[in-house]
Amino acid sequence: MVSGRGTEASPRDPALDQALRGVLARLSEGAALPREHAGVGALTRMLTVDTPPLGLIEAQVRELSRAGYLRGALVSLAGQLRLRPRPELLLLLAHELCDALAPELGIELARALLTLPAVEAGRWSPGGPYVAANLLLGESLLAAGEALAAMRHFEAVLAIDLDHPRALRGYNAALRRGAGPRGGAPSRGLALLAGLDEIELAEGLGVERYELGRPLGRGRHAVVYQAFDRRVGREVAIKRLVADGRDDAARGEARVLGARFFAEARTLARVRSPHVVALLDVQAAHRFIALSLCRGGNLRVAMRRRLLGPADLPRVAAELQSALRAVHAAGAVHRDIKPANILVREAREGSPIALADFGLAQGERGAAGHAGTLRYLAPELRTHAGEGRGPVPKASRVTATAASDVFSAGVVLLELALAPGALPAPFDHVSGDFDAAEWVPEDLPDGWTPRLRAMLATDPAARTLA
Repeated sequence: MVSGRGTEASPRDPALDQALRGVLARLSEGAALPREHAGVGALTRMLTVDTPPLGLIEAQVRELSRAGYLRGALVSLAGQLRLRPRPELLLLLAHELCDALAPELGIELARALLTLPAVEAGRWSPGGPYVAANLLLGESLLAAGEALAAMRHFEAVLAIDLDHPRALRGYNAALRRGAGPRGGAPSRGLALLAGLDEIELAEGLGVERYELGRPLGRGRHAVVYQAFDRRVGREVAIKRLVADGRDDAARGEARVLGARFFAEARTLARVRSPHVVALLDVQAAHRFIALSLCRGGNLRVAMRRRLLGPADLPRVAAELQSALRAVHAAGAVHRDIKPANILVREAREGSPIALADFGLAQGERGAAGHAGTLRYLAPELRTHAGEGRGPVPKASRVTATAASDVFSAGVVLLELALAPGALPAPFDHVSGDFDAAEWVPEDLPDGWTPRLRAMLATDPAARTLA
């Protein structure tokens, strides 16, 4: 099962409550009540404790299952979880349902679990409920014969941990079972990309050229795969737009997203730098672009794996500055510089970096608004920023510039300098009323203390790429 304790979810979540009511409706008839069976009563009393240990709950459920009272145990668990949900106990219930008792209810419950803010907030925890729920869904859907739906959940895990053994096994099993159109023989081309129309699958030139490999990452509107370009014999990264177009509103949004997606390609086509991902191919009909492949994950993953640390600051800083000079020389502003958008070429120490994800990039004259991630925003862009982390709403009276890119890069480098420690709390506050340069350590190697402070200057005019 799942180890650790999770944050309690909201008991008023409608999808979760509906799933739990479905469990009660299906299993209550004939189930032993707490007053009718001592073991069921003991489980119910455990669940009323503020934080009952997960191990004790699991052991009691197993004991009741061996004694033939699993329905009573699960009804008791579902009833208590409606009052006070806990992600790890919801996963326990979903696992028991998926094991054979009612797989469709387990799948519904696991899907509802993934929508909870507490679960989403811990998505980057390798052993957390987000990963566990996706694995459960992938394996349950695969067992039900829904290979393509299962693949999407294995992809979600691989986007966090590229080498996760269970997710890799599930992903490859989905390939073998035909996660392509019409449930036929497994396709090794773009047929595996979710959302591709059947006509495109059958006739698209991209399907013939590229042999799809493992997923490398998934964002809200795009998915990235490793692929082999048969035409020139090299490994590439395929980034494909997966916007929904099922109704008028969705089609309108899809057109906007498509315009932004291929604007990214036009920006990349103008940039020339060994430290920026290279654009290799554009397939507008199939809504994807091919990019140079980076095998080392992003900067945050590399730091987590100890492939990069404070000692690498001079090299990484010089490479990131080189990338920014090339971007700005091409007349563009990146607007979303952060560790997740800086890739490492190879999964080894000393590997060079490459700036990626130009989806928010604009020409400097038109870079209005403060799109980006709060902790990396320059002070002048925080004035109108929304509360909280994540993408920040647009504003009409602020303009992203090359100087704001320099500041964002400086925050990334400060994060590297402080690793494995975290960025100071003020970087996550909406107010930009603090001096970021004051947080730069005094003893950075190769004279990088004053250079990094210059990148983090409060006054945009004072920022420099040394």
